[in-house]
Amino acid sequence: MDVKQLTAPCGLPCFACAVYKENITEEMTQFVAKAHGITPEEVPCSGCRSAQGCPFEKLLTDTGCPTKKCVEAKRLHNCSECSEFPCENLMPTADLAKELPHNTKMYNLARIKLIGLEAWAKEAPLIQKKYFMGKFVYGAGAELDGDK
Repeated sequence: MDVKQLTAPCGLPCFACAVYKENITEEMTQFVAKAHGITPEEVPCSGCRSAQGCPFEKLLTDTGCPTKKCVEAKRLHNCSECSEFPCENLMPTADLAKELPHNTKMYNLARIKLIGLEAWAKEAPLIQKKYFMGKFVYGAGAELDGDK
């Protein structure tokens, strides 16, 4: 796995995403297709940096991802490398928080900046799992059943 290629400019771990082509289940494919009015063939993602890009980017904006465009224009790998980090492009998508992992962007980017891309990539799947399946505890982040 190429961690650098499979980490989105905004800090999302494509490799840990439920719709990434190596992770997606038939059940998830059908759910996403129905929820967004697309064909099941359009659902599996190859990563935001792939030639096809992320299918959700096309569903959410006609002009493309502003964060991805900004990072590419500045010739950076991700937002944590930017002298303007954090900026408006990283504002949480509160109205989509239950459907999309975009609210983890700031946390992921801060971890990348602190411990580096490779070390972060090892913990990213657990971060995703806690985000979608954990219970949020103020001041402690998200916890899974059995954590403590």
